Amino acid sequence: MISPAAALRALLLAALGIAGAATAAAQQPFVTDDAEVTPANEFHFEYANSYVALSKNAHPDLRQDTNNFVIQFGLLSGVEANVDFPLIYIARDHESSIGSVFGLGDVDFGLKWKLVSEEPGQAHPSVTVSGFAEIPTGNTQKQLGSGFTDYSINSIVQKTFAETLQLHVNAGIQFSGNTLTGAVGIRTPGRIYSVGVSLAKDFSPALRLGVDLNGAELHDSNGLDRQLQLTVGGNFQIANGQTFDFAVLAGWSSAPRIGILLGVSITPVKGSPASP
Repeated sequence: MISPAAALRALLLAALGIAGAATAAAQQPFVTDDAEVTPANEFHFEYANSYVALSKNAHPDLRQDTNNFVIQFGLLSGVEANVDFPLIYIARDHESSIGSVFGLGDVDFGLKWKLVSEEPGQAHPSVTVSGFAEIPTGNTQKQLGSGFTDYSINSIVQKTFAETLQLHVNAGIQFSGNTLTGAVGIRTPGRIYSVGVSLAKDFSPALRLGVDLNGAELHDSNGLDRQLQLTVGGNFQIANGQTFDFAVLAGWSSAPRIGILLGVSITPVKGSPASP
C-alpha cells in the first residue's frame, strides 16, 4: 500500500514535470484551479461552506467551519482579478486557553492571465498563470489569521477530451508565509511547493462530477511539513449561470481528516432579470 508521503512525492514529480509553478484559487468545489477566466467587464461570485474534522496535528483545535466568499472580475480579455475572504469558526478542546472562536480570516488578492486557449482540432492544452498575495487580516491571538503575508504564483494546464472530460494540472510555489486558513494547512512558514491534479466529467448539460488530488510540501532546516487532500464532488446547474457545488474530502498530515463542502457559483447572465 502506498503511503501518503510517497503519494505526495509522486504527485509533486508528475505535476512539476507537466506544468510550471504555485498555490491555487479553485474550480469550486476543487482545490486545483482551472484555466478559465471571467470575461472582460463581467463578475463571477462563489460562496462555499466547508465543515471539517481537523488532524491530530492541530490539537487542541478539533473542528473548523469556514464560510468562504470569492469575487472575480474580468479586467481585460483573458485577465481576471480575484478577491476572497473567509469567515471562520474553530471549535477547540476544553483545555485550550483561547477557547472556540469566530471571525474574519486572512484576505486573499489575485490576478489570473490566460495565455493559451484550446482550439478545436488542435492538440495543445489551455495554459494559464496566476499570482496571489494573502494579507494577514485575521486575528492572530485567536489564531484566525497566520500573521504572515503570503506570496505565490500558479501555473495551470487544462486539456479537454471528447468534449465532456477535462484534465487540470497545477504546480506552484509559495515564496513566503504558510498555507494556513484558520487551523487548516501547513503552519511552518517558508517556501512551499504545491501541486494538484483534477479530472472532471460532464454527465449531462447540468451535472459535472470529478475527483481532485492536491498537495503541498515544505522543506526547511528543521524538517518537513506537508499536506495531502483528496476531494470528490461536482456541480449541478440550478439556473442559467448558477450552480450548486458539493464535495466530500479526506486528508493526511496537515490537511483535514475528513469534511464536506456545500456552495454556490453565480455568473450574472446579461439580459436576464437579475442583470443590471
